[in-house]
Amino acid sequence: PSIGGETYGGKDVEFLKFVHLPPRVSVTMEIALSGAAPFDQLRQNGWQVVDGYEKSSTMKVYQNYLSGSRGEWSIAKNAYVASRSGWFSERSAAYLALGKPVVVQNTGFRPYYPVGEGLFDFTNLDEAISAIESIETNYRRHCEAARSIAESHFAARNVLTRLLQQVAV
Repeated sequence: PSIGGETYGGKDVEFLKFVHLPPRVSVTMEIALSGAAPFDQLRQNGWQVVDGYEKSSTMKVYQNYLSGSRGEWSIAKNAYVASRSGWFSERSAAYLALGKPVVVQNTGFRPYYPVGEGLFDFTNLDEAISAIESIETNYRRHCEAARSIAESHFAARNVLTRLLQQVAV
């Protein structure tokens, strides 16, 4: 899409910056994709590729997939990164709620959510590597911090209270 003369891309634009991540970290990096994608190139760069549709075919299958994961690493659409929109994925919130650490590309959400334990943001490959390795040094602590962030920032009671306060009900 083009907004105000600026053209923005999707996740593919951002992912190219991080395609060489897997050999640089101590954990297996898995990517769930559906549709057309450079599967061979991803595998050659160390990504374990799984079928995204299969992993999200029902809510139960999706929940089991997330809960069986060690955590989340993800990039965002170029439009969210370039615009510094503060966008934050509901999938990331689900990982946090499951007590799974989250490492996601910086979209400008840092002022709204605590980062550094359980939740990390990154802008470049070195920062992504550092976040992943930090989690691996004390995985349990980061799992506990992830769940704490979910409880304080995404629990319905807290979200609805903030919403009602903002609309002055």
